[in-house]
Amino acid sequence: MTHLRWGTLVSAALAACSGGGDGPRDATTDAPALDVDAGPTIVDTAAVHLDDCRAFNRRCEGAAATDPQCGTCQYRARYRGDVCTAAAPCDDLFLYWSAYDCNTPGLIDATTALLAAYPRTIILCAQPIYPGEILPTSLGAPERDDRVVTAALTRLRPGGDLAAWSGANVLMGGCSMGATRYPVVAARYPEEGGWLGTGKNAVCMSDGVIDIGAQDAFVGAGTGPSCASRHGRIAHAYTRAVPTSAHACSDSDAGQCACDPAHAALAYPGDCADGDCVEFDTIVARDSAGPRFAPGVTAASFAVPHWKLVTEGDRWQDDLASRCERDVVPAGPFTELCALLDADPAHDCTVANVPDTPHCAYYNMHLGEVCLDWFAALP
Repeated sequence: MTHLRWGTLVSAALAACSGGGDGPRDATTDAPALDVDAGPTIVDTAAVHLDDCRAFNRRCEGAAATDPQCGTCQYRARYRGDVCTAAAPCDDLFLYWSAYDCNTPGLIDATTALLAAYPRTIILCAQPIYPGEILPTSLGAPERDDRVVTAALTRLRPGGDLAAWSGANVLMGGCSMGATRYPVVAARYPEEGGWLGTGKNAVCMSDGVIDIGAQDAFVGAGTGPSCASRHGRIAHAYTRAVPTSAHACSDSDAGQCACDPAHAALAYPGDCADGDCVEFDTIVARDSAGPRFAPGVTAASFAVPHWKLVTEGDRWQDDLASRCERDVVPAGPFTELCALLDADPAHDCTVANVPDTPHCAYYNMHLGEVCLDWFAALP
């Protein structure tokens, strides 16, 4: 079995709460271009940045303020040109919702290895929010998400200029921020229907954040040196103005938990259905009766029927000093989402708990066997 070493991707630092990762930004292209790698013939569009995504809500400030690509969305398609052609398109498309720039070297190395092991799979990296923006999950969605996925699939489907994909099967993957955007957008908007295949559709993701309050409290209770900055990211993403030093909670162990009412303020007019962004981006909640879908969400909100969710790092969940440094995402919400979906006759979900690996490490190192092999075995 091929194990994928994702290098830089393994060090994701709670990108799910920041709206993007801190991965390296390489040279990019503003218009469709094709490269062909040596060895097995890999067709590569390189990262295609869509400038019109800037027309939607964006937040370019701090280091991102001077980045000429901030506010764009991007995709990158890679596939075996000697196997998938317009005359004989391949059926399987792996849509990877990235927490990073699609040109991140570790991601390219991983997709190259995947294409060697799964030559009849089209691999599509999608990044609706440019890395460096600090945004709520919903901000700019579904406009950015729909724009970037539609643009890429139009090229890949029959009739497009690439036409290497038959349009049949779609597997969605991602970890951290990449496992956060799709569940939230799918739960709150109808656009996902246009992203699916005509045959088999499934989700295989790890360590997404789908209960903002739970993640906020979890990080806020941590005592490690990076907890304050990580909590600040959440506060920044979900507050209209930049949070002040008074943003604190006396009840948490390190005085970091979000109790300031402004923490849940509307980030931008029109976002989060003109409501509370913390509530809007939370799709699973827990009350005295146990876990439940958040208000406005049901199993029918998700068009994809087959799900596999992975949780990692449970070993450090109760370690206040290490949970932030280990990038731990509480396993409860993802596990509960899986149980709620599995209880619905139109959905099935399996969960894999991997307690002894840091955030995203197991998923990224075993992506082929964890996701693609599982997908191939689905009826």
